[in-house]
Amino acid sequence: MKDASEENDVFSFGIILMELLTGKEPIDENPTRDQDYHLPNVMRAAILDDQITELYHPDIILSQSKDQRAVTEDRVLRLFQLSMACCSPSPSLRPDAKQILCKLEELGK
Repeated sequence: MKDASEENDVFSFGIILMELLTGKEPIDENPTRDQDYHLPNVMRAAILDDQITELYHPDIILSQSKDQRAVTEDRVLRLFQLSMACCSPSPSLRPDAKQILCKLEELGK
């Protein structure tokens, strides 16, 4: 078990955000032969292959009522970017909690 740190918390937040966006588990217990088992790696590969939309959770973009903000593809992509930044292999490249909050507030506008 690693010691608690902001970098680890940010990584964990990124994983949770990925799970919400994709509806997938963070670790695939039964990957196919050519498939990665770790969700951040799956997302990186999808981005590189320009197939990120294939990872969207099926219910992520729904028709919204007048009272709710529309969930646009742009917003979803920005959330994917945030989740990927949070899961950077290098802890020093991950955003800090204030930067994450700022991005989320910006997306909520």
